[in-house]
Formats: sequence, structure tokens, C-alpha cells
Amino acid sequence: MKKVCTFLFGMLFVVLLTGCIGEEYDFSPPSASLTNPEDITQEEKLAEANIDWTYDEKYNKETKDILSLAKEQNKMYFNSGQKVQFSLQDGHFDEKKVKISLLQNENKMDLEMEHAGSYFNLPKEKGEYMIVLDLPTDKGTAQYVGNIIIQ
Repeated sequence: MKKVCTFLFGMLFVVLLTGCIGEEYDFSPPSASLTNPEDITQEEKLAEANIDWTYDEKYNKETKDILSLAKEQNKMYFNSGQKVQFSLQDGHFDEKKVKISLLQNENKMDLEMEHAGSYFNLPKEKGEYMIVLDLPTDKGTAQYVGNIIIQ
């Protein structure tokens, strides 16, 4: 009886281990997007500008002229002072470490993140801006850009 129990226990152990071996995990950089909380149908994906992914170098990317890349993106329209939400898809990353800035001509403006998570407020100054989202992680760094119009 002891041999039968040992055999059944061994078979159960092997079956449990096979479930762990077959899983695949995605450690690629996430995709980033901006959403207008007042109109959730207005969501735009940000372009990957610079990726330095130490976890897997196949994701690395370098963009020398991020301003040109940002201008090629679809324009997103927001009101001055509006609250905007960003989201990171395909991964679990600490949104509190994200840094967001706006560039207009030679001026750079760092935006404050809300304590509640993935929200920030746009400035009151109207105009066309390049938005830059920097994401530092334990797997590397990722930078995303977009083109926004503040009305």
C-alpha cells in the first residue's frame, strides 16, 4: 500500500510540474497610450521612441530625433488644464515612477502626477506640444512620444 501511495504522489507531483513548465511570460516593454477621461473613446497610442531593455536586447530601439517622430503621430486634442490619463498595457509596471513632460520649441515642462495613479493635468497655456513619457523599470527603460494640441 505504501508503494502505491508513493507512486500516486509522484505522479501527482509530475502532473503539477508540467503545468508550470509550459507557461510563457512576456517581459517585453509595455505599450503606452493617453486617454481623455471626459471622452473615453478618445484614446491614442504613443510611439516608442527610445527603448533600452536590459532584460532582452531585441527590444532595444534608439530614435535620434524624437521631435520628428512625435510630429508624425496623430494629433490628440485636449482642453487647457484638463486631466489626462495614461495607461501601460502588457505588463505590470509601477506607474508612480513614470515621468511625463511636454516640449514646445526649446521649452520643457515636467508635469506633476496625481497621487491616485495614472493621471496628470495639462497646463493652461494653449498650443501644440510634444508629450514625452519616460518609464524606468527593473527590466530597462522605455520612452514614448506623442503629439498633442491644447485648446
